[in-house]
Amino acid sequence: MFKIKYFLSIVVLITLLIPVTPAYAASATITVSGTPWGLSTCYIGATEGNVRFNIADLQSAGINTYRVYGGMSRWEATDDDGVYGSPTIAQIKANVNVIPWSVWDNVMTTPQNNSDYWWSGTPGTTWQGNARTIFQALKDSGIRPVLTIRNVDNNKNPAWAAQLNPPNSTDDWNEWWEHVFATVYWLNVRNDYRVDDYEVHNEPNNSGQGWAGTEADYFALVQQTKDAIAYVYATYLPGRTYHIYSPVTSGGSSWPNDALQQVPTYFDSVDIHNYNSDITSYTQQVHGWMNASGHSSYPLWLSEWATYRGGYTNAGTGVKTIINNLIRGSRPGNDYIYGSHLFTFYDWDGFNGGFQNFEGLVDINGTKRTSFYALQMGTKALNGCKTTYQSTSSNSNLLAITTKDASGKVYLLVTNSAANTSYSVDANLSALITSGTGTQSQFDATHLNVVVANPVLSNGHMTFTIPGTSAMLITFP
Repeated sequence: MFKIKYFLSIVVLITLLIPVTPAYAASATITVSGTPWGLSTCYIGATEGNVRFNIADLQSAGINTYRVYGGMSRWEATDDDGVYGSPTIAQIKANVNVIPWSVWDNVMTTPQNNSDYWWSGTPGTTWQGNARTIFQALKDSGIRPVLTIRNVDNNKNPAWAAQLNPPNSTDDWNEWWEHVFATVYWLNVRNDYRVDDYEVHNEPNNSGQGWAGTEADYFALVQQTKDAIAYVYATYLPGRTYHIYSPVTSGGSSWPNDALQQVPTYFDSVDIHNYNSDITSYTQQVHGWMNASGHSSYPLWLSEWATYRGGYTNAGTGVKTIINNLIRGSRPGNDYIYGSHLFTFYDWDGFNGGFQNFEGLVDINGTKRTSFYALQMGTKALNGCKTTYQSTSSNSNLLAITTKDASGKVYLLVTNSAANTSYSVDANLSALITSGTGTQSQFDATHLNVVVANPVLSNGHMTFTIPGTSAMLITFP
């Protein structure tokens, strides 16, 4: 017994002598340059979902662009006039009313099952409303629509369009040219919804998304799509600017390079998808192709990113995937993203074959998942072509950028990707701003972009503690 007590005493003594790491935050610094670096991403938005549409949700997220899937499966599920190959391109140019506009008015106003998403999900679960409502709401709110136009969708619908997938006869091209013309004319001439941005198909390099032709076939499709769109604008909307996006390919594809070399005059905006947790590498590669081909002035759009596999309930997705990539896309040079659409804003019911459902930032009832508030924080700091200032962190776990808007308000956005480490940060903004009282908002699993403090600058410095897997946005007027 004496030996046991003696042993325990030694253990206690040794334990007392071992230094215990106190619960404190590691130190880090962030230094903000006073020299303008570039511009933040000009358009930050999301791809639609089929269970809901409420413009207030989009406004709450702070987005200024919204990607909509159009095409034959949605708005021309059967040949609009029932005669394949008719009308011809020449007939349309001679008399626009050879197109059966009553059919188009009907599908855009009173769609099947009272849902403009009738083609994509289970009846009763898709949003109840029409195309008119969507495009009018976007126009009234100043949110820029980007419209995908495709002959068939990922479920190989509509069946009648299989014969023009890809188009390879005069009748095929008549049908495709008419569909593109009718879509653009109905949205902007017959109505005035201000839809001026068009993607040519969706992931044509990925057969699972519907395109059955070769790369060369796709480039012919781009050419004919441009021809139809250009005719509408030249004839009925002279002087108004439109944009054509291509090749809308999945991450890692070399099609953007081929398109820039072979058909660069038929589009003016490079469009890619990238679901990598860090978008930097592929973004830089595509910019390299744009530079080498002499098209560095084309805007680069990232029209699908983030995740389609769920996870928006996690704060980690919000910090490491959403905010970090928004920061990366707002860096200048070969990192720069002009416009982006996170996938997906709302849930999709019964969409895309092998995936029964896609989980978005907002569910059918309007409940916002955790990562919604990360997007909300990111858009406040970065959306809208704000002037950027390089913000250098002493620790690689911290990613930061500073912006200034047209009113002079300064935004310091910082993320901490370390899971279990907090940092006590000394932020030096003295080169940009030296005094003022700010507003500090926090995003993490328990703080959904909420104000937590009102820091005061002292000689351009301020200190704050940023927990693991979190983000801070500090604004100064």
